[in-house]
Amino acid sequence: MKVEVFLMKIKRNISRQDWAAFLAALAAGLCAHLRIFVSDIPNHDGLSGIYFDQNMITSGRWFLTVACHISTDYTLPWVIGLLSLIYLGLTAAALCRFLELKHTYSAVMIGALLAVYPSLSSDFAYIFTADGYMLALFLAVLAVCLVERSSKGFLWGGILLGFSMGIYQAYLSFAMVLAVYGVCRAWFFKRNVRENWLLTLRYVGMGTLGAAVYYGMLQLLLKLQNTELSGYQGIGSENSQSIVSILVNVYQDFVTHTLRGNIMMQKGILLAAAVVLFAAAALALGAAFARAGSFRNVWSLLCLLAAVVILPVCFNVMLVISPEVTYHSLMRYQWVLMPVCAVALIDRHGEEFQSERLACVLPWAGLISASVVIFSYILICNVAYFNLEKKFSKTYSYCLRLLDRIEQMEGYTYDMPIAMIGVVSDETFPSTDLTVGVTDSLLGTSGDYLVYTARNYQDFWEYYFGVTVQLVDSDQITEIYES
Repeated sequence: MKVEVFLMKIKRNISRQDWAAFLAALAAGLCAHLRIFVSDIPNHDGLSGIYFDQNMITSGRWFLTVACHISTDYTLPWVIGLLSLIYLGLTAAALCRFLELKHTYSAVMIGALLAVYPSLSSDFAYIFTADGYMLALFLAVLAVCLVERSSKGFLWGGILLGFSMGIYQAYLSFAMVLAVYGVCRAWFFKRNVRENWLLTLRYVGMGTLGAAVYYGMLQLLLKLQNTELSGYQGIGSENSQSIVSILVNVYQDFVTHTLRGNIMMQKGILLAAAVVLFAAAALALGAAFARAGSFRNVWSLLCLLAAVVILPVCFNVMLVISPEVTYHSLMRYQWVLMPVCAVALIDRHGEEFQSERLACVLPWAGLISASVVIFSYILICNVAYFNLEKKFSKTYSYCLRLLDRIEQMEGYTYDMPIAMIGVVSDETFPSTDLTVGVTDSLLGTSGDYLVYTARNYQDFWEYYFGVTVQLVDSDQITEIYES
């Protein structure tokens, strides 16, 4: 096939909505994250990630090194950032196809929501690995789309899901929430019970195959590299909690983060816009139910009940797999599907009212409220980077003063090991972080300083001062503490 023919074939298969979602993700992503793409403002982990091969197999991320190697092993913020937005744009286009949108403006809203959701500011605070994570997200969404596309799509979908988890396991939740949406859509609005059961089984098959691919590859590569899981975040460790206590924790966390997670429901205009958006989506879904007669269909009602029960588990599946995990903002990106699905429901069913006025008002309410939510998310991301930049400046100033005093110690030479004991805290210097109300749930962006461990100091001095400092080994540090 000639190049020109191949490109024309691709062009014919790209719809107007695909372009709208892709370009909206790119544009909104630049508005939200450009500050960190064109700056050198690492967080504490970024200090040791300036050059890193991303071999994180001991944390179960066996494909991360390949995913991140596309942008080289160096931390190149602009390259990584642009590549991440391209992956997000592709994700947005795939997601809009899965959601079967009617209107192009809804694709724009969904593309923008995906690119500006505040938990992404945590991902980009760890910029050295962000492109790999965004590729994992794209693979997870593509896996779900393949299940809907054909009867054997679950096979390729399972493989893609396994590789997605091999980059970052947390996007399993994203795929599971979308799978529940796809199953509910079938049972709510389609009356072919056999086809609905087959679709449900294909989703289960995709998830099962994905878990098998992930686990099989993990065990094979651990054996080839002659290593084992580190136990980081409870990975590979035995769980002593009962299933009841795990589920109680899962449901409590879901409700707490949804209502008080400081992302979905911050005070002020964002809260008002979110309420309007979700209320409009609920009305649209109710109208669709009434029109399709779903309230009188036993299968639809059973599916609705099952979705209410299982969705919190899907959102928090990492808490089920590893109850000891520190469930931080990088693992909570799936909450973006709440406003995304709200936009999709309004797009699909917002005009299905007998009242012409209501059928006109509801799409406008969804469009305006979603736009306000997007703008608010852009502000939150920029506030996060604002504080990250201030953290770097304060850390630079502090480490400069500290290094100067170390160098002035009588008899000190650069080959003399030093012990770093304690951390910079509010007890040492008053807190000057003005963004706590916005960033306290965004890992890697809050606080005053980048340095917490001796290795942080060593890396900061080496990469930003050109000074190599030798550290006392861990056994000697223990002796110093106990002396």
